[in-house]
Amino acid sequence: MSSTSGTATVVQATFAALQDAGRPAGASWGIAANGAPDQFAYHYGNALVGNPTSLPSLETTMTDLVVRFDVEVVVAVTGARAEVTIGGLSARMNQALVVPAGWELTVRDIRDGTRGYVSVFGGFHGANTFLGSVSPDRTLGFGFDLTPGSTLSCGGDRLDTSGRRYAFPVFDPPRGPLLAEGELGVLPGENRDLFEDRASELFEDDYVMTDRTDAVGARLEGRVPRRLDKGEILSRALPIGAVEVAGGKELLVLNRGRGLSAGYPVVGVICTASMNVLSQARPGTSVRFVPLTIADARRLRLREAEVIESVRERMTTIIDSLRVTRPGGPRERE
Repeated sequence: MSSTSGTATVVQATFAALQDAGRPAGASWGIAANGAPDQFAYHYGNALVGNPTSLPSLETTMTDLVVRFDVEVVVAVTGARAEVTIGGLSARMNQALVVPAGWELTVRDIRDGTRGYVSVFGGFHGANTFLGSVSPDRTLGFGFDLTPGSTLSCGGDRLDTSGRRYAFPVFDPPRGPLLAEGELGVLPGENRDLFEDRASELFEDDYVMTDRTDAVGARLEGRVPRRLDKGEILSRALPIGAVEVAGGKELLVLNRGRGLSAGYPVVGVICTASMNVLSQARPGTSVRFVPLTIADARRLRLREAEVIESVRERMTTIIDSLRVTRPGGPRERE
């Protein structure tokens, strides 16, 4: 029987934080959106545990995460492929899982990506917010980083999970349309004309993710289109995914922690769905840019939203059937 609310205690964590969708409304104040770099995995995890809206989740980056819950909870692990165990027993990703009171959930050996997300029915709560978000902002020094001994409140309405241990449906997310593995969809950038026909060089070779990547931007090494017009470009607001040509042998792709441009020309903009893919690229990973139309980019974004909402609707129906909220409903065990 899951409690109305409980406590999650971090047993092991290195590069982990409390994350949510970020603060997109902060742009009008010059505040970066931040939020989970892989927005699809974050929202998908919340859908898997039947949260009607996406609530704060735990994010771990390329390192193991171990969390102990003092009450029974329903959780899901999404994102990069990893080994998941509950009380030492193997468990599935992309599935709602019951963690009994006092047991540990572990996420180990993250591979084929960089980030994993742990979502819980009712969400994690109790941390400070900034513009309504718990997500870290490294520039402002805000956020809740997880370290051994960190505690958070978690959970929601009481559920009767008897008979459903490890029996929730498995929803492995389907591969998206249009793009193959390692391909990133790109729309024309606002300064594409400054490169004239050389802008197409962006699509001719592979690029390699470097280790000089952070919340502000990802640096990709490879063939850099040469700018022909050398006129001054003023700093201005740029979208997440803007591909800046800063010179040298690297391209700079602006991540969710970006601020204003430094005045570099933007040759392209990576679509939202592909930014989720890029967020999971490890240093040394090769990627290839593929030209997209606005209609294609919208199709990819809509496809992700449809997948998330389909799972959310199905899991919300299941979770609602387990709520202990009324006489004659599911009964608490003795």
